[in-house]
Amino acid sequence: MKKLIFLTLLCGMQLFAFQRFSFGLNVNSEAVEFEAKANVAPLTSDPVFRNFYVDVNFINDNDTMFGAGVYVENVFYNYPPLVFQVGLKTLFTQYQDDDFLALPILFGFKHKIYNGNIPVGTIGAKVLYAPSPLSFQDADSYTEYRVEATVQIIENVEIYGGYRNIDTDYELEKVNYSDSAYIGFRFIF
Repeated sequence: MKKLIFLTLLCGMQLFAFQRFSFGLNVNSEAVEFEAKANVAPLTSDPVFRNFYVDVNFINDNDTMFGAGVYVENVFYNYPPLVFQVGLKTLFTQYQDDDFLALPILFGFKHKIYNGNIPVGTIGAKVLYAPSPLSFQDADSYTEYRVEATVQIIENVEIYGGYRNIDTDYELEKVNYSDSAYIGFRFIF
């Protein structure tokens, strides 16, 4: 299963390389996470889709978690530095012999930091939540929250650091999948 997920990420990366795209890698002492995001606007000529994104992530901790989702990102009324995100994601992982499948709802925001007219970084947060009706197989609920700060060090490259907490609640027990800080880098095309 891990090889199939990894192969899917590599193929997806080739597909997204021709679109507005970013991919990143972050690590801490216990886990590594690969993430990719693509704007779907180049796939269609309809301007309505300019703020729609597809993202995937793969976290390898004691167990492997794979996620794929879609979300909309747009500025807050007439205040361009503040951007909100709303979407839906699919997550899959296993713990011992139990399968976990959830469809959490995503809410997030980013506040851009400028140096004059040039954006140099962001500060943001994201919450994903799937109650029982959106949790399947052996899953009971899913909760994730992240806080992250980014700094663009050169054109098309940013470094970032943050904190994530991921709780995967199974029918018979609660498992804290991840509760740690991380640091990484991201390429933006």
